[in-house]
This record gives sequence, C-alpha cells and structure tokens, in this order.
Amino acid sequence: AQALPLFEGIIGDLYPSLVIPPVDYGQLQSAAQDACVRAGLQVVDRFVTKVIELFQTFNVRFGVMTVGPTGGGKTSCMKMLQSAMSELHSQGTDDPRFQPVNTYVFNPKCITMGELYGEFNALTQEWTDGIASTMIRTAVGLTTENDEYQWVVFDGPVDALWIENMNTVLDDNMTLCLANGERIKLNAKMHMLFEVQDLAVASPATVSRCGMVYVDPRDIGWQPFLWKWLNSRENEVEREVIHALCDKYLEPCLDFVVDGIVNRATMEMTEPLRQVTPMTSLALVEQFTKMLASMLTDERAIIDKALIEAACCLALTWSIGGALVQPARAKFDTFLKKLSGLPLTASETVSTGQLPSSTTLHDFTLDLDERRWQPWSTIVPHYVPPTDGKFSSIMVPTADTVRSTWLVDSIMSVCGQGRNCALLVGDSGTAKTTVAAKYLLSCDPATSTALTINFSSRTSSRNVQVAIEDVLEKRTKDTFGPPAGKKLLVYVDDLNMPTVDTYGTQQPVALLKLLIDRGYLYDRGKDLSIKHMKDMKFIAAMVPGRNEVDPRFVRLFNVFCIAFPPEASIKQIYTSILHTFFSTGAFNTSMQDRGFAERLTAAMFDVFNAVVTALPPTPAKFHYIFNMRDLSRVTEGVMLSTPDKMSECKHIVRVMRHEMYRVFYDRLVDDADKGFVGDKISKAIKASFSSEAEEALREPCLFGDLLNYHEVEEERSAGGGEEVRLYEDLQDFERFKPVLEGVLEKYNGVHKPMNLVLFDDCLGHLVRVHRLMRLPRGNALLVGVGGSGKQ
Repeated sequence: AQALPLFEGIIGDLYPSLVIPPVDYGQLQSAAQDACVRAGLQVVDRFVTKVIELFQTFNVRFGVMTVGPTGGGKTSCMKMLQSAMSELHSQGTDDPRFQPVNTYVFNPKCITMGELYGEFNALTQEWTDGIASTMIRTAVGLTTENDEYQWVVFDGPVDALWIENMNTVLDDNMTLCLANGERIKLNAKMHMLFEVQDLAVASPATVSRCGMVYVDPRDIGWQPFLWKWLNSRENEVEREVIHALCDKYLEPCLDFVVDGIVNRATMEMTEPLRQVTPMTSLALVEQFTKMLASMLTDERAIIDKALIEAACCLALTWSIGGALVQPARAKFDTFLKKLSGLPLTASETVSTGQLPSSTTLHDFTLDLDERRWQPWSTIVPHYVPPTDGKFSSIMVPTADTVRSTWLVDSIMSVCGQGRNCALLVGDSGTAKTTVAAKYLLSCDPATSTALTINFSSRTSSRNVQVAIEDVLEKRTKDTFGPPAGKKLLVYVDDLNMPTVDTYGTQQPVALLKLLIDRGYLYDRGKDLSIKHMKDMKFIAAMVPGRNEVDPRFVRLFNVFCIAFPPEASIKQIYTSILHTFFSTGAFNTSMQDRGFAERLTAAMFDVFNAVVTALPPTPAKFHYIFNMRDLSRVTEGVMLSTPDKMSECKHIVRVMRHEMYRVFYDRLVDDADKGFVGDKISKAIKASFSSEAEEALREPCLFGDLLNYHEVEEERSAGGGEEVRLYEDLQDFERFKPVLEGVLEKYNGVHKPMNLVLFDDCLGHLVRVHRLMRLPRGNALLVGVGGSGKQ
C-alpha cells in the first residue's frame, strides 16, 4: 500500500500524457459487492478491488499466492470471489469464466511430507496415499463430470521443501508426480491457491511460477469488523452509545499502543508499548468486542451511557491493554484515563461516571449490578484446603487468580462471537496452569467436558490429533464432537514448546490452526476423509520468548499477559497455606499463631529474592532457573512436619532451613554460589527467628523418613502396616548409616552386588535423592561430570 503511490508516480513520469481511465468491472464488481452484503461485511472499495485482482490473476496463472500479514482479509477475499462467481453462474450469465467453485483447504505444514504426498512403508513397501495427492486426484475427477471450478487451497507457510514437489504442477506441465510413479494431470478448471504471510523462505523457482496478490491489512483496517459487530447488536439505543464510545476511544488507543502516536493532530510520538506477544490492530479490536459483549449481555439490557462507558473502559483495559507487559500497563492506564475525561477518585469503591485513581484499571473490576468499580482484592474468597490433602491440589485464591479466572470465563461465555479461544502468556510460576485447571474444574460436568494437552519439544501433530479424537464421539458420517449437549474445553499447556523446523514452523501449532480456523481435520489413516469437529473451545498458555508462534495462529486467540504477582499476593498465598496447616493439626499453640506462618514466609521470600537476583541462568549454569515453584517446594517440604517429631517452633525453623538447602543450595555448582546462598539462609533465619536460630543452624542439617525403614518393612512383610515412616531430623551421618548399609546388603542379596563405600558425601546425596523420590510428583535431575557417581 505504501509503494502504490510511488509506483503510480513513476508510471506518470514515464507516460505524462497518458490518462488511465477508471475500469468498470461490471457484473463481477456488483457480484462481489453483493457477496459482501450477503456475508454481513461492509463493502470496502479496496477490498472489492482485491477480489477482482484475484479473479484477474486466476485468468492468467494456474497457481496464485495471496500474500500479506494476518488480518488483511486473504481468506475473505477468496470466499467473496467464490461466492460472486457461483452467484453469477446461478443468474445465467453468458461468460464461461463464471462457474460454481468448490474449495479443498488444508495446511500443508501440519503433517509430514510423507502424509502430504504419500509414501512407501519402509518394511512392507506398501504405498500409502497422501492428503494433498488425494485432494488433487478428487478435484481432477470432478472436473471431468461438470464445468465447476476446483480450487485446492494450501493455507499455511510456503517453504523450500514441500512446495518444490509442486513445481511441475505450477508450470506448463500441470502434473503432480508422486514417488510411486503416478502422474496426476491437472486441467484448466483447477487452480492452486496459497495463503501465506510472507515469502521469506520460499524459493525463487516457486515464486516465479505463481501469480501474486498482496493483501495489506492497512487497505481495509479494523473499521469494517467493528461495523459488522455493531450491526449484530440488537438493542438500537445500546448500539448508538457504543458507536459513539468507539469513535472516542478505539483509534486513539490503537495509535498509542501499536504505533506510539500520543496525539495524531500534533503528531506527538512515543515508543510503541511493549506487548507480551505481537498483536495486530484487528485482533485487538476483535478482543475488545468480545470483552464488551461478555458484560453487555441481552439479559442485562444495559442502556445507561455512564455504565456502558465504564464497561467500555474495562474492555479496553483487557483488550488493547490486555497483552501489555507490566511496565507498559501503567502508561496505557494513564493515557486511557486522560482520554476518557472522567473525574478521578482515590477511594476504594468508585461509582460509574468516575474512574479510580489509586492504581491502574487492571486492578479493578466493574460491578454491573451495583454500578461501581471495586478492587479485585475485595472479592477474593477465603482459602479452603483441598479435600484430598495433596499439596498439588492447593490453590489459594488471590486478586490475580480471581482476575485471571474472570478473563478466561469472559471469553468462554460469549455466544455467537466466532472463535472462543483464550491465550494466557506469562513467565513460569504465574499460575497460568492453576487458573486454567480451576476454571475447568468449575465448569458444570453436565454441559462441558475437559481435555488437557501438555506440549513438549517431542510433541507431534499426530499426538495432538489422537488426543483430541480420543475424547470425541461420531455424530454423523463426517462430523465429530463431545457427547450431545456438551462443549469440549481443550487446555493446551506450553503452546510454544514444540520443536521449530528449519523454516520456522511448529507442526502441532499448524494442526491447531487448521482445527480452530477451519473447524476440521483430515483422517491420518488410509481413509484420509475430512472430519468436522464441533462444539470445541480452547484455552492455551505459554511462556514468552521460547519459540516464536505463527502470528496467523495467535490472531485466533484473545491474548492476556499474566504478570508476576506482587510480593503481597505471594506472601498471602504461602502464609495462608502454612497457617491453615499448623492450625488444623495437633501442633503446639505457638505454631498456630498466624504471625509464625508470616515469619516463615518472610524468611523464605527473602532467600528466594536474593537467589533470583544474584544467580541468573548462564550457559555454564543453565539449570539456575528459580521461580515460584521453588517457593512451593520449600512450603511442601515444611508441610511434611508432624507434631510427633516437631514439637517446638525451633524444629519447624530447622525443617524450613533444610528445605531451602534442598531446593536452592543443591542446585549450585561452585563454592562461591553455595557460600552466598548458605549465608543468605543463615541471615534470613537470624532476622526472623533470633531465639530459634542456634538450633536451626546446627550442622549437619539432614531430614528424612528412613530411620525406621527396616521395622516398617518387617511389619509389612508380616501382614501388618500400622506403623508409618515420619519425616524427622536425622541429626548426624552415623545415626542413619547402618540403615542404608542394611538396604545395600539386602539389595546385594537379590541383585548383582554393588561394592559401595558409604562415605559422608555419598550418604548426603542418597538422603537428598531419597527425599525427592518420596515426595508426590517428586522429580530429580542429576547434573555432574562423568564418574561423579550419578548412576
């Protein structure tokens, strides 16, 4: 779009006397406009021109590429041309170029090359057909039966690998050559269409064979989408109020966040605000409409301007400002409050017609029934321990978790708004998985069912497809879905973890894009039939900065940045857990005081902050990754305490010291780091527990439940099982060395003997690994040079 005026200027300079008359495309132009109206789209001249350009390119090229960033309207352009040509044919036009169009859409990067074109089985040498070859063969067969056009659409990145097999299709040969010797001859009634974001990794041989239509998002903008959404609102009074508010807020906010324009009239500029993952203006506006629709429901029928404006401000906060990182949120909040022109109030609850000034709008929710703003912290429910008693089941509600759950619920609850997908992006330990799990558990089992998929570097698209198909039922011949009357909620964790191929594509992500965007997948067996999948909603989470995810895929989601919780929230979480643990057990009354739990939490947090700040990961110390999970591990270790073995506060402080050593100290590789952390732990204990410090800092500090191992095993062998192994202070190496020697002797009597010398370092490592293996979900990664005794 930026180069177009320059090109026209060059042509004007070369041919100064030539005046290019406007071209009337006649019935096609009218049909394209009618197709937009039928689809509920706003008729935009530049978009209609692109539809016509696509038609003209099809007339001169067998293969065509629509190229452009996400949100430009590439898919809509193809659909409108398809609709216009089919409609013109039904009207009885004489032009033979206008025929009904059938499309076969697929993402070529979501499967392997063998599954795309077909392959021989390495053992049996049996030939298995591919999805692309099957689609093309089917399309060729249909062209011999009627005059309808058959378009094979590859909706995915073009690279120098899979597209090279199409070179003989795209040139004058028009033949697909397969590895089994089959040659599929295509004809003029067919076309190959490629929808791509860019041609960064495409080969010149491919580009030269295709016609190009560049679709620029700036040609259309976000206004047509907003126009379509506003027309879908049934309440006319509400629609007029929202329209006026959108005119007031949307363009200035988008200018400020995306382009860094503070004031368009004076062209005052600043740095564009940093988003946790890049978002287009259209995606932000689409997210804004979903957030607003979740609040302005038909049941509420709100028409009060002040209340709608308050809802609009909250929707802007979590759409245009939803993907902003923590430092950028304050800048956006200041800009939004200034733009609103509403009076600011510093009180805790603020009525509509005003905005709270004590902190950002991200920290406030809007009570639509009471018509007031209130902090999220005022609606946090009380902590209730899990019924199963497992530490992994604990979730302490905080303002952050309540807010994140509300965001997910807002997106999932919107009906008739297209794709209902939420993407939570934040660093490790920000409770993304916990929030998603809590939301899935809170859903009514009578109306929904859940599926959790954990991505890793080894995840393939086949793994994902099998996991999804396993929980779906067959409804009709080619339609699948969850049990009747239910919705399937799919949670995808670590979305950006899968391996990136040579050309920047993640295969499982490409598969999910096809499923979410198009609503179907293809069978991966011999059938290769299409499978339409209905009634599915997606929640995903990822850590920013690992692998870059396809922007065309991210646009399908409503993105929320989950910021690291403030220190007060973190302390509230662990204080609540520990206070409840000591209060509900038979512990000494001095431990049941909330102040004791607060001091334990303060000491753990001081050490955690010092470790995170001073010991970042480096290439030589790649495993120095500390996050909120480490605080949880320390807390879980403290909760192994029992009143029988820990009768005084000093015993609990000693347990806490031991757990901090196990979680933080054991990960360190050199004496300087170990000295630093050991010193920090000692200082934190002396600062919070001066009277208990002498007992807590006594060496060696080792805890375990192995002292009565032989007694328990003998009782179990005799058919009993009353006695349990309790976590206790092992005090010194000589006390538990005979236990481990007995275990070694018993092992050597059954297996190939191991001649081990149980010296003090070996005993220490054994106790550490044993502690981890006894914990639920306990996992250990042993890092060390060869010959250091890991095995």
